[in-house]
Amino acid sequence: MKIRNILTIAITVLTVQIANAQSSSMKEPVSFKLKNGLTVIVAENKNVTKVHTSLTNDLVNDKQAGVQHILTAMLNHATGNSGINYNENGGHMMASTTNFGDALTVLSASIQDPTFSQTTFEEAKSKVIASVKAKNRYYPVHVNESSLAQLTLNDVKAYYTNNITPAKTYLTIAGNISVSEAKTLAEKSFANWSETPTRLLDSK
Repeated sequence: MKIRNILTIAITVLTVQIANAQSSSMKEPVSFKLKNGLTVIVAENKNVTKVHTSLTNDLVNDKQAGVQHILTAMLNHATGNSGINYNENGGHMMASTTNFGDALTVLSASIQDPTFSQTTFEEAKSKVIASVKAKNRYYPVHVNESSLAQLTLNDVKAYYTNNITPAKTYLTIAGNISVSEAKTLAEKSFANWSETPTRLLDSK
């Protein structure tokens, strides 16, 4: 597993530990893979009330500057007010133990069966360009107005198809949930995810 993924897991576990600083019940993380190649890491802590989840990918270098940022903006647009947040490191959410199964289903649907419309693409690109101009967050030097303006919806689709696959994805689950429960829910939500996206819609 790459260093970046190990750090992601550590940050997730730390988040749960901070939520209950006096807890000593955090168990050692357990890792396993689903048949489609998705790696699942579970860190159980019964002394907290929430479950935190991160969905991260081993991404290659962005050859077309900014395409990953636009994809992130499009995924966030699709999730709406679900409580799921995507950034360049992946998708993140927190839910109560009771609602975790339903929340994980929504997270799964958002990443493995996205709708890429031209309208959503244009809105996402404008949002990223505005952010670059405002300098309200860090962007690599090669991500600028010019490079973003050249990108098309097909560029984003190609990037998604080549990079967002189960074999390159890590699902980290930390909090008030047992390994067996997490495995059952992970299989229910992600076992049918194939290497090829179910659909890439061109709806307007």
